[in-house]
Formats: sequence, structure tokens, C-alpha cells
Amino acid sequence: MMLLTSLVSGATVFSGEGVNEESEPFVGELRIQVLEGGRAALLIYIAKLHTGKIVHAESSLLGTGPNGKLCLWPVMSEIPVVLPHVELSAEAGLAGEIKAVFGSAPRGEVASFREEITIQINADRSVVYAHAWGLPGGAFQDRSSCHMVPGAA
Repeated sequence: MMLLTSLVSGATVFSGEGVNEESEPFVGELRIQVLEGGRAALLIYIAKLHTGKIVHAESSLLGTGPNGKLCLWPVMSEIPVVLPHVELSAEAGLAGEIKAVFGSAPRGEVASFREEITIQINADRSVVYAHAWGLPGGAFQDRSSCHMVPGAA
């Protein structure tokens, strides 16, 4: 819950630079819409190449699931279904850093697609948004990451 509390009480627009799974640099933007008094948030994340081409678009609902765990329900441009991602781990640092990892399936479940989305809030209030995934039969690897600071690009 630390992540949700921090996201709904801070800046609502972030932008920065990242690198995707094809080693292409991109500009990332994250917009946060607080829902129902902070009980949930809509996260809208877009990655654009420097040419302006959108290489990833994602709208995710972040909130508490029926089991009491924080969950992420991302709708992504590359995936035709919504795969719920349950919080696998959450860490808080002494300087206010927060890191949460959400997963759709265990990393070792090689028979299916599996993904982890990591959202990290640093002490300076910058945000890192990262994806790691593996295709059925393929290796699970870090694929893309974007470091963003408060404010629009």
C-alpha cells in the first residue's frame, strides 16, 4: 500500500528517458489519475521513440484486490488480454524510497507468458517504471526501463 499512498499524494505527471527491449532510446511519460479519494489510481504510461512513434502504450488500474494485496491491471498495446499483476514484493527505504514488483505469473513458468512490472519511487521523487518478461518457452529478462522526473516533457 506504500506505493499507492505515495503515488496518489504526489505529482501526477512524470517524463524522462528510457531504453526498450530492442535497445532503442525512448521518451516516457507517466500520468496518474487519483480515483475515489485515493483508494486507487489510473496510471497511463506511454513510450515514444525520438521520431514520435509510440512503441508502448499502457493504462493500468492500481488498487487493492479482494485478497487485500495491491494489484495492477494493465491494458497494454502489445497484449490482447488484461493480465492481472499481483504485488510480489514491496520495499521502503529510510529516505522515502519505495519499490514494488507486480507479477502476472511465476518467472519460472516457461509454458506461458509471464511478466513483472516494477515501479520505484526514489528519494528525489523521480519514478522508474520497468518491464521484465518471458514468452512461452523463452527466457525471462529485463526488457525496458524508464527513469522519469515530475513534470511534462
